[in-house]
Order: sequence, then structure tokens, then C-alpha cells
Amino acid sequence: MDNLKKDFNVWCKWDPLKKVVIGSCVHPEYFDHVANLEIKEKLQQITIETQEDLDNISDVCKKLGVEVVRANRQNKHLPKYLDPSVKTKGTIAPLLLPRDQLVVIGNDLISADRWTMLNNLFIDITDQLNKRDTPWYDLNVKHKIECFYPNSWTLVGKDLFIDVRQPNKNFDGLQEVLSADIIEKWADKWFPQIDLHWCDIGGHNDGCFHTLKPGVIMSLEEIMTYEKTFPGWEVLYLPDQEWSKVPGFAEMKNKTQGRYWLPGDEKNDELIDFINTWLDDWLGYVEETVFDVNCLMINESTVIVSSYNKTVFDFFKKHKIEPIICPLRHKYFFDGGIHCVSLDLYREGECQSYIDYK
Repeated sequence: MDNLKKDFNVWCKWDPLKKVVIGSCVHPEYFDHVANLEIKEKLQQITIETQEDLDNISDVCKKLGVEVVRANRQNKHLPKYLDPSVKTKGTIAPLLLPRDQLVVIGNDLISADRWTMLNNLFIDITDQLNKRDTPWYDLNVKHKIECFYPNSWTLVGKDLFIDVRQPNKNFDGLQEVLSADIIEKWADKWFPQIDLHWCDIGGHNDGCFHTLKPGVIMSLEEIMTYEKTFPGWEVLYLPDQEWSKVPGFAEMKNKTQGRYWLPGDEKNDELIDFINTWLDDWLGYVEETVFDVNCLMINESTVIVSSYNKTVFDFFKKHKIEPIICPLRHKYFFDGGIHCVSLDLYREGECQSYIDYK
């Protein structure tokens, strides 16, 4: 079938992007029932500014010729107000961070979250997932494999890298994938042209390394032995964020266990206690995140990033990549960068071999 007739087509992170999902935030009315006026207004400010930033990313993509799909903020299955009796139940993640829920491998959309798909949060792209003869149904419904996170899957042409350690809903922290044999057989069945590689990073590949174009990688330190996995590729190693040098975060860290930071609210214990109690499922671990790695390639020569970093921008210039800054003012709260709040659905290109293992 000609690629133009397919709903999904993604084989790498740098082929020309033609269709993308950009996440959304909950409406500020979500917090209307919060009794404390200062807490309510602060949380509403976060949601309003986050939506503004996401709308800006969407507009930039459209100006670059990319079709944009947005999540359905009016979905009847999303609660309209914060309900203290059930807390948040993770409702922000599918809406705000589509990359945490979905991945396109070749010509197929795969979901780690049945709720998101079966309740049509992304109504414009989920028709395929209601069919039984699909990779998603086979893995997620037939085999009941939910212990995987799409942001820990990285496709580089004919090579698919999956982190062996995945978050597990039944345990704290990370554990090795217990269903690796099922996933390997599943991949052989549905993607025979792809070679599967297991790597041991610790989860969330897209926050650890990013393949920018053939032969070029941006990475955290000590993540992978690239001489083996990407022989001959040039790697820009970025140091971890030196949070000890950020007084505001250091002051808030003990109160939030390093999960989030709200600059200017380090002493706002009432707000911190409220978030820790009622918004627990909204939070990641920002202390472990380096947002410079978390970017979106529009094509081999254009990338969207959330902030300026001289080392990164010099590397981009060396490789003829033009960065576009789209701020995410509350990335330290939601622990989500540009790559997290987006999901490539269609890129011009075909399955190719980019890595020479000789």
C-alpha cells in the first residue's frame, strides 16, 4: 500500500513530519471546587499557562506545514472537576502527555493504555484500535501486556530499542519486563522487518537519548554503550541537571521528594501539601530529567526545543539543525518536555537501515 494511503507512518525521529498529536491540559474549571482560594488560583494559573504553551507548539507545527491532532478536552469520560474521593487517577497523563500512552511503529498505532483508547480520548486517530487484527489488540488485549511504556520504545529505521526496565503499576519503581519473550514473538509476527534490541537505561528513553538525524545522537552521560548500539554515531553527552546549584529546587526537594518544582512557591506548604495529597498521579520525577534531550524533530534540519542551551545549540549548528524555542513554563511541575507532549503520527519515509553493525 502506498504510504500516502496509510493513517500512520513513522520509522525514525527525523523524517519530514506531516502529522502530529499535541497534548492538552485540563480546563481551569477542574479546580473550581477547591475551597482554598490561593491554591485554586495557583493551580488554575498552571493549567491556563500550560494550555497556552501547548497551543503555541501546535501553532508552530502548523506554520511548518504539519497537521495537528489535539486530544478531546470535552471527552465525557474525563472528570470535569477534581474529585477528592478518587484523587486524580492519572487523568492528566493521557491528555497532556500522549507519548506516555502511544507509539507509532511503522504503520501501526500501539497503546499502553486501554482506557485512553477505548474511551476515544484521541477520537480522530483511534479507529484502528477498535479492530481485533492489529498489533495493539494482540499485545494489549489478547496477551494483556500493559507493563510497557511507549516512551521507552525508540525506533531507528529497522532497529527498535526497548528498555528492559519498565514502570509497573503493581510495584514501586522499575522492574525488568517479565513478558520479554511475548514481546519478542509479537514483534516477529507484526514487524518482521524490524530487529528488536533490549537496552538497560531505567525507563523513559526519550528523556535519556534522542536520535536527531542519521549518525547524530544527543544523550545523558553513562546511558548506553553507543559503540555497540550505534557504532560510528557522534554523541553529544549532556550532564545531569545540577539541582544542588538551584536554590529554589533544593529548598523544595525534601517537600516534594524531588518529583516537581514550582519556582516561587518553595515556602507555600499549603499548596505543596495539597499537590502531594490530591495530584500525586500527575507527577513524575523532575529531579531525574534533563529537558534538553526531550525535543521534537520536524525534519533533519529543524527541531523544536523548550529552552536555550549553548552546548546543545552549538551542536545543532555543527550538524545544520535549526532550533525553534517553544517554552513550557511548567515542565518542572508536570515533568514533561516537548517530546512528551507530542506524538508523531505520520512522517514521510520508509523503513531503512541506519546502523552499520557489520
